[in-house]
Amino acid sequence: MLALPTLSPVDLAQWMLEAFGTQLRVRCERPLPAGEGCLLVVSSHRSFLDAPLLVRSMGSPVRLVCHHYLGQVPVVNELVRQLGGFHLGPAGQGWSTLFRQASRYLLSGTHVAIFPEGAQLIAAHSRPGQVATFRRGFAHLALRSGIEHLPIVPVAIVSKREASGPLVPLRLLSLFDGSEPMFQKAGWHPYVLYEQVELRVGAPRRIRPEEVARYRGGEAAVVTAALAAELENAARELTLPGGRHPC
Repeated sequence: MLALPTLSPVDLAQWMLEAFGTQLRVRCERPLPAGEGCLLVVSSHRSFLDAPLLVRSMGSPVRLVCHHYLGQVPVVNELVRQLGGFHLGPAGQGWSTLFRQASRYLLSGTHVAIFPEGAQLIAAHSRPGQVATFRRGFAHLALRSGIEHLPIVPVAIVSKREASGPLVPLRLLSLFDGSEPMFQKAGWHPYVLYEQVELRVGAPRRIRPEEVARYRGGEAAVVTAALAAELENAARELTLPGGRHPC
């Protein structure tokens, strides 16, 4: 089996971006909270380069919630591990375990990043700046974390120039995760290689005590749906031209 050199997550992320010739610019709506200890980052997701982009850009250690199948593919699983990835189980199993693990990272002061769109765009043809429906797992995580006023930070990864094309048949990936509906479809899993890309960071949105109370009081579905829709809309707005400034 191919042995990969052991690098720090930031060094590995930088090496990957340089290897693919990716030019990155990071832009923020406002400065990220300083001295908070942790952020929950929710990002759009069209390319395997999104993970190293986040690791390279956040300025502090960040752990990445990854799709189950990435932990099953040789070499890729080691890259993901070195970048700081940890995995959800097949077919969305293991959410409780993942919540506990993510909460430990947050409580220790480590940022956690998640791609709420899942495989919707990375496994299908998509447009630069496109944002798909945000699933609610990150909202459950935020509301169960036990961290008061946890800041959730929306991120949009907007390609300015890229190369793309077919990579592997989708059904081939079912060998690594037969529970993923996307991998039961005909067609090809595309690749997207960013040549020039902007990582646009939105204003932090803090979890409010009344939301936690409603979540625990039997309104979990309503509260998480509203939070997912709000952060999805924030990511969409980040894709529009605007007056953001270098972070």
